[in-house]
Amino acid sequence: MGYQMNRASALTALIAAGAMVLAGCSGSTNSGSGDDSIVIGQSLPTLDNPWYASFSQGSQDMADALGVELRLVTNPASTPYEPSAQIASIENLIAQRPDVIQIDPTSTDAINGAIDEARGQGIPVVTDGINVSTDVDASVVADNTQGGELAGAWVADALADGGDVAVLEGTPGRDIIQQRQDGFAAGLSTNPDATVVASQIANLSREEGQTVAENILQANPDLSAMWGASDSMALGALEALKAQGLNGQVLLGGFDGTPDAFTAIAAGDMAFTIDQVPYEMGAVAIALSYLIATDGEHDSEVILDTKLVDSTNVADYLDDADAANAATLDAVLARYDLAD
Repeated sequence: MGYQMNRASALTALIAAGAMVLAGCSGSTNSGSGDDSIVIGQSLPTLDNPWYASFSQGSQDMADALGVELRLVTNPASTPYEPSAQIASIENLIAQRPDVIQIDPTSTDAINGAIDEARGQGIPVVTDGINVSTDVDASVVADNTQGGELAGAWVADALADGGDVAVLEGTPGRDIIQQRQDGFAAGLSTNPDATVVASQIANLSREEGQTVAENILQANPDLSAMWGASDSMALGALEALKAQGLNGQVLLGGFDGTPDAFTAIAAGDMAFTIDQVPYEMGAVAIALSYLIATDGEHDSEVILDTKLVDSTNVADYLDDADAANAATLDAVLARYDLAD
C-alpha cells in the first residue's frame, strides 16, 4: 500500500534505586529565574524508552529555566514497569525530603501507598502520563482516548475497501493504555469492513512487539494493517515486517511520537504515530511542581491534546527538533506566567 513483593525483591529494588541517586541522577541547578533551594524529586520508570527520554529532557529544561534542582530516579533496567520497584524509588525520594515529588506512575492502583506516604509526610505529589486512583496535588496527562480515536480513524480511512487489522496491546493495569485501545476501536468502527483479527499483549516492549508481530503475521498472511499502542511495540513489529518484505505494504501505526517513529514514517516504513507530546508534558509537570513548591496558583489537572503524525506533516517533527522544543518550553513558561 505504498504509505505507508516480596521483602527480598523490594529490598533489591530499593538498593538499585538508591544506587542510581548516588551515581549522579541528581539533576542540576543551572542559573535560572527561580530559587535554587527548591528540590523536586522525580520518579520515572525508565529512560531507555524514547518517550521517557523526551519527557525527561522537557523536565530538565524546565528545571534549568526555573533554577531548581531536579533529582531523577528510575527503576532498575530489568524491571522498569514493576510497581514494587517504583515504590522503592519513591520511598528513597521521600527520605531525601524534596519540596515536591513528581511521578510517572507504573500503575493506576499499585503505587498508591507510596503516594499516600509522601503526601502524609507533607510532600506534595504531581503525576503525569497516567492517572492514579488516590489523591494527588496535580496531574498532567495527554488525551489518550482522543489519540486512539485519531489512530483508528486513520486506519479506517486508509482501508477504504476493508481489510484485516491487528493490534499490539500494552501492559495491562495502566489506564492510558486501555484508553488508547478503546479509542482505537471506536475510530476503526467507522469502517465496518475493517476487522480486528488479532489483538495480543506485547507489554510496551520493542522485543515483544517483534515476537508478537511475527506470530500474528504467521497466522494472518493477508493482514492489511497493524497498530501498536506504543511506538516501541510498533517499531518491533516493523522488524518483523522487514524480515518478510512487508514493510510499506502492511499499514503500520504507533502511539507516543518518538524520534525513531518519525524517522520510520519519513522512510515510508510506518504510516503514522500519535504524538503524545512527551517534551511538553515533562515541561508542564515540572512547572506545576514548581508552582506548588512556591505556593503559586496552579491547575489540579491538565489534559494535553495529542496530534496525528503521518507523511503529510512528519517533516515538521524532523527538521529542527531543538527549535521546536525551545518554542514549546517558552510557551509553557508563558502559559504559567513563569517567563522572565
